[in-house]
Formats: sequence, structure tokens, C-alpha cells
Amino acid sequence: MNLIQFSQSLAAGLCATPWSHPALLRYLEGWLPPRHMAFASHLASEILLWYPKTYSPCQSDLATTLSRLPEIADVWNYARQKNVWPRSRIDTPEFLPAPALEGLDIPHLATCADLADWLLISQDQLTRFADLKSLSASTDNAFAPHYRYHTISKASGQARLIEEPKPFLKTLQKRILKGILNHVPTSEISFGFTRGRDCLQAASKHCGEDVVVTFDLRSFFPSVRQSRVIGLFRCLGYPDAVARHLAGLTTVITPAFVLKRLRLENDRFLPNRHLPQGASTSPAIANLSAYALDRRLMGLARRLDAQVTRYADDITFSGPREITTPLKHAVPEIIADSGFVVNPQKTHIMPRTQCQVTTGLVVNDHINILRRDYDNLRAELHHLLTLDDPRRRDASYLFALDGRITWVERVHPVRGQKLRESFNQVLLRGN
Repeated sequence: MNLIQFSQSLAAGLCATPWSHPALLRYLEGWLPPRHMAFASHLASEILLWYPKTYSPCQSDLATTLSRLPEIADVWNYARQKNVWPRSRIDTPEFLPAPALEGLDIPHLATCADLADWLLISQDQLTRFADLKSLSASTDNAFAPHYRYHTISKASGQARLIEEPKPFLKTLQKRILKGILNHVPTSEISFGFTRGRDCLQAASKHCGEDVVVTFDLRSFFPSVRQSRVIGLFRCLGYPDAVARHLAGLTTVITPAFVLKRLRLENDRFLPNRHLPQGASTSPAIANLSAYALDRRLMGLARRLDAQVTRYADDITFSGPREITTPLKHAVPEIIADSGFVVNPQKTHIMPRTQCQVTTGLVVNDHINILRRDYDNLRAELHHLLTLDDPRRRDASYLFALDGRITWVERVHPVRGQKLRESFNQVLLRGN
């Protein structure tokens, strides 16, 4: 057994151990020869300094680190000279959640076989769709990828890439969402893609304040990389191999031929594994990945006596005028430190003397619909009533229009009622 194999054996045992000093110390005391026993406590402390998470690191990374330690080389040389090797004790991987996440109603999956069984697929199918080697993205065969790709126009005029999973993978992602991700609580300032919360509730936190300051996270989903997704599943308790396959099922590399065809070669996030815009799991994973960011934003808001909410990629602060300067300096730094990217062009400072808008709603004194949105809807309905517009008989268009009016009714019942009356007349004309 060479030094690399020796270190790999030790790393395998450590990674199957609860990631705490007492547990690592117990394992090392049972593994080290008696003459090296004094090294156990120091090594356990050092390992936790190198990998200060609540879960064990990647086994290969730990093995590489251990192989570089002079003390491990001493143990290996002693074992080789005496031909007395430490007893390899590789426990079966266990489901070990971080203390703060214990007790969640999620499946306890310790092996990839357990994961495949839970997903109701074979292990070969798990390997294929997790695609950890990214084989489906390394070919220009349009039928190889597990996603369909197209773009939609953003309000800015730029293109947004939609990566839609094909039916089989979509089914697996829905199971992961319903069985795991929906059972993990988000931070209290997260209002987007969170059950029981919406943009109306987020906006209500900022009504009647002296100033409203908004920040935007650029490429919110694509900026969440595979390593962060693996870390999330590790925190939930899943061993490294299971976490990597779950991350593989919920992240994607955009193939080079797609980037070229859609002229997206300059997007630095897409050639690496990232959360796909179009997967049902992406909003939940993005929210949970932003938990540390949310905690820091909450701490900043408390220090400034301000309110803060995050609706997906929109961050809003409100409070006294004095919060403006410290926010402009602190928030971009916090966002960068948390692994996200701020879009400086979408930072807005709105005093009470102007229209204060967050999540598309006016919040100066009370929640209201934007005047231009109301006027546009009213003009659209007037057009439908006064002209023989074929859209009056288009069921899908009328369904969408009904939804827009319903939203106005919820935000501003009086205005909504006026629009509803006009809409009912449109329906009568259409018949």
C-alpha cells in the first residue's frame, strides 16, 4: 500500500464519521498505532480547521490533504517498516444531517442504491440522468442532452436562456422537489417561490418608509453552481455520493453548440454546472443556497433599524433616510462574499418624494398597482370593447387577461372591480 492508498483508506473512514471533533477523535484513536496516539487530537482539530463545514468534505479532497501531512507519512512509514497496518474501518455511509436540520420529514438515503430505489429507477438510469461526467453536454448531437433549450426576451431586451428538462428528468426533479426540498424551511426574509408567501406580503413590509432601496442579483439561478448544491444536500444529511447524484439531477452544463446557436458564449455561468432556469427544483435550491446571504442581510437590517426582504433575485431595504449610504457600501460586498453577483444597473434608491416600487408594486403609503399597468389594462379592455378584435374569442388570451385582472383585484379592489366589469362586457361581446 503506497502513501496515496494509505491516505485514501483513512479519508474513507473519516468521511463516514459524524463531522465533529469527538467523533473524529474516536475514529483516529482506533486507527492510529499506539506510538502515534498523541497525534489524534491535533489531527482532528486540524481537519476541522481545513474543512469547517457541518458535513464531511469530498473523500478525494481529504485524501489529497492527508497525503501531504508529514505526520501521516510518518505513520505510513512505521506501518510499512513493521508491516503492521492500521485497521481499515470503513463504516456504511449514514444519513447525518447538520444539527440545525435534524428532524426534517425527508427520506433517509445513505447510498446511491437507496436513492435509485426512492426515485423508482435503476442505478444505471441514476448514473445516466445524474450525468456526473457531463457526457450529454460534450456532444453536438441535439438528442443527447436531457434538456430542451430556447430563449425568451427580458424586459431589458436581452435574452434569457430557458433550460427545460425533458419528461423523464422532469419527473425525477418533481420527486426531489416534493419529497425533499419542499420540507426544508427557507429564511424568514425569503418571499419568492416560498409556500405561503408572495410579492404582496413582501411589498407590505416596506409601506410608508422614508426611503426604499432595491438591489438585484444577476443570473440568480445560473450563478448557483454544483458545489453549492452538493453542500446543500450534504447539510441535509446525505453522504457525498448521494449528494453528488442529487446535485447532478438538478444542475446542468449548457452544451457548447447551444451557446453558439443562441449566441450566449459570453455568459460565464452557463459552461459550468449550474441551476437551470426551467427546472422545477431550481427556485427551491436557489432560495436555500441564499440562506447565508439572507442571514447577513437580516443582520445588516437590524443594525440599521431597517426592513429587508428578498423576492427571488430582488432584495429590498426600507427605513429612515440614513440607511442609504451604508447600504450602498455594505450590500454589494455581502452579496459578493456570499457567492452571488449584484447587478449595479438595477440598484435603485427611492425616497418618499418619488414613486417607491418593489416587486412591481407601489409602496409609498399603501400597496398599490403601478399606474401605467392599470392604464394599460384599461386601454386594452377599451380596445376590445370598441373594436371587433379577434382576441375576444381567443380562450388562452382571455384566460391570461382574467389572471391579470384578478391580481389587480387583490392589490386594489376598487380598481379591480372596474376592470372586472369591463372584462365581463368583453366576454358578452365575444359570445
